[in-house]
Amino acid sequence: MRWTDILLLSLQNLKRRRLRTLLTMLGVVIGTAAIVVTLSLGAGAEEAQMKALEKSSNLRLIEVYPYYGAGSGGRRVTRITDATVRDVRRMSGVKAVTPLVSLYFGGEFIVKTDKYENSTVLMGVYPEDFAQIQGLKSGHYFSGSTSRMEFIMSEIALLDFQDPKKEREWVDYYSILYDGGELPLPNINWYSSKYEVTLRYEDYSNYEANNYEPEVFEKTYPAKLTGIIQANLNDYQFTSCAVVNLNWLKKMYKENKGLFKELGVESLDNYDTVQVLAATVGDVEEVCKQLNEYGLQYQSPMETVNTLRQQIGTMQAFLGFIGAISMLVAALSIANTMMMSIYERTREIGVMKVLGCSLRNIRMLFLSEAAYIGVFGGGAGLLASLLLSYALNHVQWMRALVASIMSSSAMFSVEGAATSVISPALGWGAWAFVIGVSVLSGLYPAYRAMRLSSLAAIRNGE
Repeated sequence: MRWTDILLLSLQNLKRRRLRTLLTMLGVVIGTAAIVVTLSLGAGAEEAQMKALEKSSNLRLIEVYPYYGAGSGGRRVTRITDATVRDVRRMSGVKAVTPLVSLYFGGEFIVKTDKYENSTVLMGVYPEDFAQIQGLKSGHYFSGSTSRMEFIMSEIALLDFQDPKKEREWVDYYSILYDGGELPLPNINWYSSKYEVTLRYEDYSNYEANNYEPEVFEKTYPAKLTGIIQANLNDYQFTSCAVVNLNWLKKMYKENKGLFKELGVESLDNYDTVQVLAATVGDVEEVCKQLNEYGLQYQSPMETVNTLRQQIGTMQAFLGFIGAISMLVAALSIANTMMMSIYERTREIGVMKVLGCSLRNIRMLFLSEAAYIGVFGGGAGLLASLLLSYALNHVQWMRALVASIMSSSAMFSVEGAATSVISPALGWGAWAFVIGVSVLSGLYPAYRAMRLSSLAAIRNGE
């Protein structure tokens, strides 16, 4: 018997018992939809949390620190220097590396423009690397020149430009940004105004001898604002500083080395924090592994991602188990349908054997019928899953219902994220799984059909 004959005969046998076949397929449809939709909810939760993390942090960014922890064995790098930075830069998967060097010395840096001034902290970075790590709302990144101070500020830091002759105004920027408003920045032409930064230190060591006045040290440098960083409630790293070229900061330090050393700042060549940008999100794990082997400590948003994935994976396993129960019921229904078909077609099976039909063909006949149920039932179940997924993503009360059932509204309420996500891999994989389960469900009935005695089958069928 040819393959085409087997397939056509199997299809005809299913058509002869339409109602039973349709009811069996309905069970497969329900089982398929249960598996696909429940797993799609887990995929939707993962996508939502990934989007939330992407909004609040750069998933490719790794914060690196010297190894201060106790422990024995392995390499421990307790001082990060330029040599360390060069080694990190050469690691595979690393795109950019820059130290974050803040100069604290007991004095202040005052940035002035027109009638406004801002007492701030200078944070030094490598310009080219910083340009790849941090985005700007407007303006451009500073150049590598050290002839004058070029700086970048966050919108939040710009609020600190105040007129010293007036009472200081306090702005609740958190509430404004939380409500999606624009910050009321001072009326300054930010990019065309002339700036200067003053290094100021007040010495009170001879306070009484100096007529109760501190000795003031001041040194002024020309400056230029080149870019503004978008205000971000989830990132406070640059909210109270002026970001400058690290090489300019070191140059300025050398010019005032005596003062800084007297105030306890020994050097700017040892770094407490270094930012490392991986080339892709997929490279983060490998970069972290290399940093660990090198002997450095680090923090990465991907650690949070991995924890979330474990939690969502547990949820998906539970949801998949529920869907699998439905599929198990459908598999039993297929097996029952096939067994009933054997009892009804006993004479037919006997005649086929007497006419010389091989056991292999008889087995393939029943397995083909089971496979047809899986193909059509699984396909219809997948279509039903896509329609239900669309409804879950676009009907608000259904989204709210899912969040309520899962007791996790935050997990499914991220703006722009879908509640249900059916990837091609999930859809095709589920369909193949259902067909496989259907074929397995037909194995025992096919085996029973092969074991029937030809003469006994003909006699029992009369």
